[in-house]
Amino acid sequence: MPYQGEIANKASHSDIVRNPDVAAFLKGCTYLREPSAEEAQTISARFQVIPPTDGTELPNYVIAVDGSFYEASITERLPSTRIGFIKIGAVLIDMAQYKSLRVGPFVDPFRVAELQRNNSPLTFAVPSANIRTNGKASVRDSFRAAVDEQLVGPRTRFNPEDGRSSLRTTLFHLAARRAGPLATGDSTRLRLHACPNPECSNGPIELMDVPEQQFCPYCNTEVYPSDCLRVWEEVTDFQSNATALSRLMLVIEHMLPMHYLRFLLENSPQVLGSTAFFVDGPLAIFGNGAWLHGGILRYFAEVNAQLEQRGLPRIIMIGLQKTGQVVDHIKLIDRYVQPGRIFAIDDDFRYQFILMGGREPAENGFGSGTYYGQDFIYKTPSGRIFCMALPYPVASKTEFGESFKTTKTQLSHYVELPRALALIDHFESDLYENAVIPIALAHRYTAISLQPGGKVLDLLTRRALAQIGT
Repeated sequence: MPYQGEIANKASHSDIVRNPDVAAFLKGCTYLREPSAEEAQTISARFQVIPPTDGTELPNYVIAVDGSFYEASITERLPSTRIGFIKIGAVLIDMAQYKSLRVGPFVDPFRVAELQRNNSPLTFAVPSANIRTNGKASVRDSFRAAVDEQLVGPRTRFNPEDGRSSLRTTLFHLAARRAGPLATGDSTRLRLHACPNPECSNGPIELMDVPEQQFCPYCNTEVYPSDCLRVWEEVTDFQSNATALSRLMLVIEHMLPMHYLRFLLENSPQVLGSTAFFVDGPLAIFGNGAWLHGGILRYFAEVNAQLEQRGLPRIIMIGLQKTGQVVDHIKLIDRYVQPGRIFAIDDDFRYQFILMGGREPAENGFGSGTYYGQDFIYKTPSGRIFCMALPYPVASKTEFGESFKTTKTQLSHYVELPRALALIDHFESDLYENAVIPIALAHRYTAISLQPGGKVLDLLTRRALAQIGT
């Protein structure tokens, strides 16, 4: 590592380039590559003609969710002392308003500006490296307290006066539906697998959805309902906590649509039945909070069942990947796929053509512990290609038994597929490569750029801490 201000030697890479050991190493690497002509023929044959979408009724509203995070140093003299910021955006698009954007061959910029104002960002600030808050003993304990406080805080509530309208209460609903012995079946209670105090670690511990502070019954340590996400386990005291911030951002991105589902189902099911959701990335949760995917899948299925009982349309939920291994793969095969085709990625295909790390196929199928939705490769009639996902058409993966690995890829099980494809076609955008407008807008209003956005957060953090010190 160089000293601060030290400039690297511009020719230092030449030794690496000429090193025969490096050349031999690179020659022996296996990596994602463009398919051969024979493989391309095999791949293109896997794609099916899309189901008819003509006359498909689109939803009245679309909500798109995207997020970003940044670690801000509190001062240039202490670059390793940091605070983490997470920003989650939820953009609401009224389809009638969207249709009115065009005036003749042009787009009305004032109407676009009005559409862009329907953005509701949710910002979290949490202690990171070398930061403790409110007398807590460690960064980890400070992080735990801050996360729980903000999940239950007024900014996540639909009714600022009602704590049960908070995002934390939605966590209770999802945790109650998780698989295994930690499920409660009661949305007012959840279970932690163990006490966060490393000197205790007893469990499980049952917590209630109440505003009062709760404590471990074994050691009297402060415990929080959001501890069940276990993101805090990846927090360290003295180093960057980018991994924990990324995990927390991902969890909130996937909880937020469920939060809207819960509110609309309780207060306006007619609107919910006319609403679609876009989520950035695959329909999956990774890391210690991956268990949440099962609760999301079950809750989503229950909400759709209730809508059907009331004679209302089912919800459309679409995950769209902008980056990653599947996106890299579709760039390699794009020219071999005809427009108007779709392919549900099966496990055999994924392990053969996409996952080049030598991973053994998962016993229960790819993503058995993380995914709640099926990935599709979709090439629109206009020629754009997307990696999209729809929730599995079951409340639990066990419903299909051992056949789930093959049943999950059958297009006939996805009754909302034609509406989802019509919605993507409707929102195709030239703004970015293979982009759709809702995700592009959500990303635009949540992305925290390193320059100048990150610099602004650095300054904001330093000024706030300076005021506390005085």
